[in-house]
Amino acid sequence: MGGADVTKAPALLLVAVSARALGQAARRAGFTPIAIDAFGDKDTRQACRATFVVENAMGGFAQTELADMVARVVRDHAPVGLVYGSGFDDCPERLAALNRWLPVLGCAPEALARAKDPRAFAAACASAGIDHPQIGFATPPAGALLKRRGGSGGLHIQEATRAPGVEEYWQRRVEGRAVSLLFTVDARALTPIAWSEQWTAPSAQAPFRYAGAAGPLDLTPPADLLPKLASLSRDLGLSGLASADFLDDGERFWLLEINPRPGATLDLFDDDDDSLLARHLGAVATPVKARSPRAAVIVYAERDAIAPWDWPEGAADLPAAGTSISAGAPICTVTAAAGDVEAAKSLAQARARRLRAGK
Repeated sequence: MGGADVTKAPALLLVAVSARALGQAARRAGFTPIAIDAFGDKDTRQACRATFVVENAMGGFAQTELADMVARVVRDHAPVGLVYGSGFDDCPERLAALNRWLPVLGCAPEALARAKDPRAFAAACASAGIDHPQIGFATPPAGALLKRRGGSGGLHIQEATRAPGVEEYWQRRVEGRAVSLLFTVDARALTPIAWSEQWTAPSAQAPFRYAGAAGPLDLTPPADLLPKLASLSRDLGLSGLASADFLDDGERFWLLEINPRPGATLDLFDDDDDSLLARHLGAVATPVKARSPRAAVIVYAERDAIAPWDWPEGAADLPAAGTSISAGAPICTVTAAAGDVEAAKSLAQARARRLRAGK
């Protein structure tokens, strides 16, 4: 892997449920990564100068006290700032508390809170003129979906068969193709990076569980969509790298959510010659390099197992030998590149099937 000489480059603290992709991206951007995450996978440790594992945080950091660990990183490694990934969507106040120790870079915690507040987000969509499925907080209509505020990865989504709880809401279900736009934004401009498609791996407990993504797609969205998305982003106060998840029903693009942070498509679109993390930290309005077709698939355990597997080409997020993995938990990510998006998706899925068949 190209990137920084980790003995000389400035240190950057990365905090995410899984920090591997961020660690590799930070190396490409010229930083020395220091990671805090829930897995401590082999390739995360290889990419980073130091890796600290937070126990019982695979669902996020809402119940986790990070201050002591962050203080230790600041004392021992003097990072120039903190870049966050998944894990704070339902607890932005915990992210804000880390500002005491070092600057939180990218989207501010206050903007993350607005983007993940269903009422505030729906109001901002209406103000920007962006189609957004109706939401509510009382008895849901037939066919609606029940979602948890700040949920991610699709694990929190269920059929709405009851009224929402305190941290829940219902959303009208819209059928269509799931697509996502990766972009950067600042006060001056929104710069699209690439479109991707997404799909699910349903299980009995999580019928809308995220499975993977592939891109770049050659999409032609409505002509006014990007200006409206730029207006929405300014209203929410977003900054840096973000993704907007849509459902394309053939007539309209329905915006489901915005993730104002680096996400899963880092594996698809980060590039040695056009660093996404560099864009995230400020260089957002420069021309975008065309991306090659890639796909990334999350492989989930079908039964309780213990690592290692016979890892296929393109496997990442590799658990250390002896790691126990419960049925339904993620084993790893499998990526693939090919001449077109469908071929990359098929190759990644074939590699995932071979890995699952090995246990």
